[in-house]
Amino acid sequence: MTAGTQRRVMLAAATLAAAATLTVVLMPTASRYDERCVEPDGTVVATDLHPEDRVTLGVSPGYSILTDPLEDVRDDLDAMVSLGVSRLRVDVSWAELQPEPDRFDFSSTDRVLGEAQARGIDVLAVIGFEPDWAQRTAPDGSDLPVDPEAFATFAEAAAARYADQVSAWEVWNEPNTRRFWGAEPDPRAYAAVVAAAAPRIRAADPGATVLAGSMSPASNTDDEIAPATFLLGLYDHLDPVHFDAVSVHPYSYPAEATGRQSWNTFFRLHQLHDIMTRRGDGETLIWLTEYGAPTGTADGAVSETEQATMITTGIGEARRRCYTGPLYVYSLRDAGTDAADREDNFGVLRADRSPKPAYDALAAQAAIGPRP
Repeated sequence: MTAGTQRRVMLAAATLAAAATLTVVLMPTASRYDERCVEPDGTVVATDLHPEDRVTLGVSPGYSILTDPLEDVRDDLDAMVSLGVSRLRVDVSWAELQPEPDRFDFSSTDRVLGEAQARGIDVLAVIGFEPDWAQRTAPDGSDLPVDPEAFATFAEAAAARYADQVSAWEVWNEPNTRRFWGAEPDPRAYAAVVAAAAPRIRAADPGATVLAGSMSPASNTDDEIAPATFLLGLYDHLDPVHFDAVSVHPYSYPAEATGRQSWNTFFRLHQLHDIMTRRGDGETLIWLTEYGAPTGTADGAVSETEQATMITTGIGEARRRCYTGPLYVYSLRDAGTDAADREDNFGVLRADRSPKPAYDALAAQAAIGPRP
């Protein structure tokens, strides 16, 4: 029985046995490393994993790695290896790789995953981005959600092609926002996509880890849904046997990960775990698949020294919590040189590949674990 299969069997049993209470207190139990974690409410719990084994580190370089010259891709991946991080989050774009209903072109992704595999880098593929031919509209001209079956067909093809190069698949990027979902965000519609895609991914790669959520640090508006609201809706409409982990992007800038602002997504992680626990899924980890802060002069930007501190604090805060999994820093290298453009300045390396203080901060954290 694979780990994924075992989890799904255990979850099915746990779901039947879960009590419908509003508060679940996890009592300390004996564990291999006797790790103690302290939750925001002061609850102390124990887990079976040492924090450096549980919160392994990666980089999410953004979409540009798929379009950069091959020499730049190699330099970026070599920089990752030098950092000591072991994980890479890569876009597997439905729009790019299936430009027509009956035509696939995997060339842009092939070269990146091939280079990552050559360096022993563990790949998380975030799969999404609807092509024009698959987009649907209502009679009134409004955008309809993603077609679950069309997406699942692509997901299966991608999983089959990259079964030996990708270890985990994240279903969509920030589906709780109109910007990335392409229509009004709706956890029911997203649940249908995950329910259709997960079995097809596992059919092509039975050992694959499937992530659901990939939630942006949003608020409840017409164009976005806050992570806790979205996750609650997801559990309302999706059996957790369809995923192995939940993912979120816990950006907190310009505040620290330890801040207690109501809008601080890192601080609000416990809300997500509370929802999962109430639904009998408290053993499932929350992967942090984008985290970082922009330098420069844009609104919300921080200094390079502050960015380094936030990287260190964020990783430490993730390791302090008992329910967090791998953390991916966004991003490796600045996308440009415009200090006033926030999106140009998330890198731990500058555009010319000179290191910011955050590069050394990330390297120091990577050196702590995982344990041999």
